[in-house]
Amino acid sequence: MIVGLILAGGRSSRMGVDKSALAIDGDTMLGRTAKALRAAGADRVAISGTREGGIPDRWPGMGPIGGIASAALGLPDGEWLVVPVDMPRLGNAVLAPLLAERSLGATCWERHPLPMRLTMNAATRDALADLVTRPGRECSVSALQARLGATTLAPDGVDARLLINCNTPDDWREANA
Repeated sequence: MIVGLILAGGRSSRMGVDKSALAIDGDTMLGRTAKALRAAGADRVAISGTREGGIPDRWPGMGPIGGIASAALGLPDGEWLVVPVDMPRLGNAVLAPLLAERSLGATCWERHPLPMRLTMNAATRDALADLVTRPGRECSVSALQARLGATTLAPDGVDARLLINCNTPDDWREANA
């Protein structure tokens, strides 16, 4: 089973509005991201964050690790595609190579901790349980990837614009120009 997890639990403070509700071509970022995950082969799509149908963060303020750890409490083991909600150009060109890499642990793009393929199993759950007790950068997606021995893909042949995430209104304008 492939689980798609959309990280949508942040406050969107730098953007000033809920990033998941931003729209492109009449569809919200949340809707577009869910469709991209399904198109990439996700059998199930879950949303981290306090919203209808979402998985509330058990560790508020812990960033993506808090969301992933919260989701790990209720979602099954297997291969996960973990993606932020703020990547307007997310699609198969980014997600398919992550899934194609079959090493255990995690796979991400060079200089881009997210999106990532994550093997959810007992070892990953243990790492997440420890990380949520740690401060600052010790509780990060990069720290999780280091613990799991992540495979990093070189972005050769992948348009760098496909890996852009948007945290500010300027990022949003630039990504959608």
